[in-house]
Amino acid sequence: MATESLAPVAAITNLILGVITIKMSNRGDADDTHRRFASLLIGWVFIFSSLYYSAESYLSNYTSAEVGASIIDLGLYDLKGNVGHDTTVLMMIGLSATMNILMLVMALHLPHDFGRGNLWNASVIATIAVYAIIVPPIIILSGFRIGAFQNIIWAVVGLIWIHTYVRAIIKESQTDDEKYRSISKASALLLIGWLGYTMIWWLSAYTFLNNEWFVSVLTSLGEPPSAIWLVAVNLGWSIGAVSIVVLTVCESYRSIKKGPSAVSIIVFTLAIIGFLNWIQDTILIDIYYSCLEGNCSDDFPAILTLYNYLTSDILIYLIKPLLFVYMMIQFKLIDTSSEKNRNLMRMMVIIVLLILSSSIIELIQSLIPIPQMVTGTILAIAVVFFVGWEEKITSKFITQGNTDDYLSIQGDGFNESMLKNTSFLMLFIIFYIAVVSMILAAAGA
Repeated sequence: MATESLAPVAAITNLILGVITIKMSNRGDADDTHRRFASLLIGWVFIFSSLYYSAESYLSNYTSAEVGASIIDLGLYDLKGNVGHDTTVLMMIGLSATMNILMLVMALHLPHDFGRGNLWNASVIATIAVYAIIVPPIIILSGFRIGAFQNIIWAVVGLIWIHTYVRAIIKESQTDDEKYRSISKASALLLIGWLGYTMIWWLSAYTFLNNEWFVSVLTSLGEPPSAIWLVAVNLGWSIGAVSIVVLTVCESYRSIKKGPSAVSIIVFTLAIIGFLNWIQDTILIDIYYSCLEGNCSDDFPAILTLYNYLTSDILIYLIKPLLFVYMMIQFKLIDTSSEKNRNLMRMMVIIVLLILSSSIIELIQSLIPIPQMVTGTILAIAVVFFVGWEEKITSKFITQGNTDDYLSIQGDGFNESMLKNTSFLMLFIIFYIAVVSMILAAAGA
């Protein structure tokens, strides 16, 4: 039951989706620039994610170093003295910091804009620039652990969307107005898209099993961490546990009253995965204790390794872009009615369908030892099917949104120059991160 990393697949997928999304946002309705800005943010999140996963794939395949998201988020790594390796790690720090501030900006704009006017919009763009330029060098020059303070952003973002979600659920229950369901649905999808992979530890967090694992991490540190660092890390982990419990309770209540929906099914699935994850942590507790006693074994049960692959890895690498694409289409953040976007929409839809089919094939192959030739043939059949039916499938995707979903996204517009400057800023940030990373790695930072 060997599994391959999904990072290379995610890198290519996010790159293609990012280019298509940015292109479509530039072709959007000139009178609805708030949606265009939202889709532009998602497009650049795709691009930064692609670069991040590319760096992760390079480290894993060519340097045999496992530097994943959790290591970056906690700041628990050391440079190796190899310029290529160190440059890549420092780039991951910069890319992660930029995605954190983009997540906060997205929370301030979707589903409702928190401010109005050109000054607010300019301030938001300036905040992205200042944060992405200043924070990565501070993290690097301060010994990396300070990067964990970015978990506070996760907590703030989670609280914003939880508040919007709960308020909309209550309003829908009181007024029976479907527009509030659209708002709660958007908030839930954004929460799951950004924080979904932290939600699968919810029961382990509430039963404090996460603390047992965290103790083994702390014992591996050269010096004890500060109390503020511990608070920041626990805030980041706790917001996922709080989010999934709130979502589960509210979706259960709504399902009893109105029946389950697609969002309800996603939420209940995450809750069940969290329960199974707690069982896994309970089984592995003896291994954690043996590590603390100095008898640590790397031989984890193969089925548990596979379980992690099929939950957190798929949530991070595959489900996140699918949720963002669904949101752009369902809430019409991109102009799906424009003929200029028709071919790009077809490409996006086919990519989404191929991601789903390849994920299912990978799942089957991980569980059952099917030869590569057989799975390759199945994928080829799926490609032929999607190409043959892409017109009908695309039309279905385009027409599935409703008026309530469309009207639930509200906010102040941006002028054209601000939209163009946002894209130029993102390109500059990528160039800046690469240059600064190379300089600091060569200097032995």
